[in-house]
Amino acid sequence: MTANSTNSPATIDAQKYNLDKTGISDTSASFQKMIDSYPKGSTINLPKGIYKISDIVNLKDGMSLIAGSDVVIEGTGKNTLFATGNDNTFKGIEFQNCSIALRVLYVKGVNITNCRFTNSITYAAIDIYGSSDCTITNSYFYNINKYGIKIDNNSSNITIDKNYFDNPKVFGGYSDSQISGHVYCLSGSNINVTNNILKNSGGQGIIFGYSSTLGKGTTNCIARNNTCTGNGQEGITIYGGVKKLSSGNSIIDNTSKNNRYNQIEVWQSDNNTVSDNTVEESITGLGNLGAICLFTTTGTTVTGNTIVSAQNNGIDITAGSLYNTITNNSIANTNLNNNITAPQKGNAILLDSAGISQPQYTTIRNNKISSSNGIIPKSGIYSTSNSNKYNKIDSNSITGYKSGFHSYAKMTCGM
Repeated sequence: MTANSTNSPATIDAQKYNLDKTGISDTSASFQKMIDSYPKGSTINLPKGIYKISDIVNLKDGMSLIAGSDVVIEGTGKNTLFATGNDNTFKGIEFQNCSIALRVLYVKGVNITNCRFTNSITYAAIDIYGSSDCTITNSYFYNINKYGIKIDNNSSNITIDKNYFDNPKVFGGYSDSQISGHVYCLSGSNINVTNNILKNSGGQGIIFGYSSTLGKGTTNCIARNNTCTGNGQEGITIYGGVKKLSSGNSIIDNTSKNNRYNQIEVWQSDNNTVSDNTVEESITGLGNLGAICLFTTTGTTVTGNTIVSAQNNGIDITAGSLYNTITNNSIANTNLNNNITAPQKGNAILLDSAGISQPQYTTIRNNKISSSNGIIPKSGIYSTSNSNKYNKIDSNSITGYKSGFHSYAKMTCGM
């Protein structure tokens, strides 16, 4: 067999390259030799087999690795399997037993589709760093110990669509929440996480966060139409840190259900949108500040969301949040933890200082607040302050709560 011209598919001659397809012996050197024998832009169709790789394989630009069926690339538990070039494609391959399956470092145009990442990947299935214009679609992530997809260092234009993420036990089998997540963005822009199912991570289902090491955050990213259930921290989080390095992100039309803490959270991040999501906390013992929580947030809009049930508060606005807008949400059946004596817990909408400062300039309008479980002994809208905070609260429909529009909340409007 001779080296192929650019974009010409080829099927490996395993005997020619001395590749072991049984998974018994290390075939790293032979696999790299095979890659080196093809020019940039080649498409290589891997024959059925298990390829054991103990070292890292470096791909040339434009190369595609395609599996017809039943191709497994297996590491040693501690190594990185592949370092990508620009415009690489992986299709139909299963990656197992490594630290990192695919390292996407300072490149563009990597496309991963119909792949599987399973069985003891200890750090990240896909590690994207300083890269752009990449897509991960229709792939399966199972039993990843830390990160499913990790994104950092101003990576941009990343699409993560129609993938399935799951760990075998609720909260990833951890008794405590973890610093990890299925889709974990530390720094980047224009990252679109859409139409995925994300279950049972030790950490978040999706996080648009920040890198304390690089001093960079996440901006102009969207989580849309995902289902996040049973994760060990929040379902979906936007987090900017004390410097608010992340901003301008959107959480739209997702379902976030029975994650350990807040179902959707915007924490120390400004000018975000949380709209048209469905959240639910139906398992006893879940919940933190609120099913939807705004913490030290300015200029964030929360609109059109449906909160089916909440163990504590439905929407919590807290810790010095400013100029936020809460409109046209439907909130039902809060206080499932029966926090009757704690005034800052169990309300449909809460304004609370959380030991920092009281929220101000908050608009709460046209929300529908109700109960299907009798009279809830809490407030539809409550504030832990009874002084003017320049809030605007009006035109809300409140039924099924002992106190509807509580007098303290009215006082924050200068009434």
